[in-house]
Amino acid sequence: MNTDERGYFDDAMTGRAPGAIFEVSNTLGAGFLEKVYQRALLHELRLRGIRAAAEVSFPVTRWVSHWFDQ
Repeated sequence: MNTDERGYFDDAMTGRAPGAIFEVSNTLGAGFLEKVYQRALLHELRLRGIRAAAEVSFPVTRWVSHWFDQ
């Protein structure tokens, strides 16, 4: 994964992801179901060398100022 010493994504990576989003949007246009855009974006991200997965679950332990039990 392309991260700096703080664990943040590097500039090259953050520039490629929005580019992939615009590419999919401009290529497909409007009117498709969300799943079509999701699959196209995953494909485009992978073509650009970005590891990606759809709808990955993760625990929510804090909501605004409230902590949840884990």
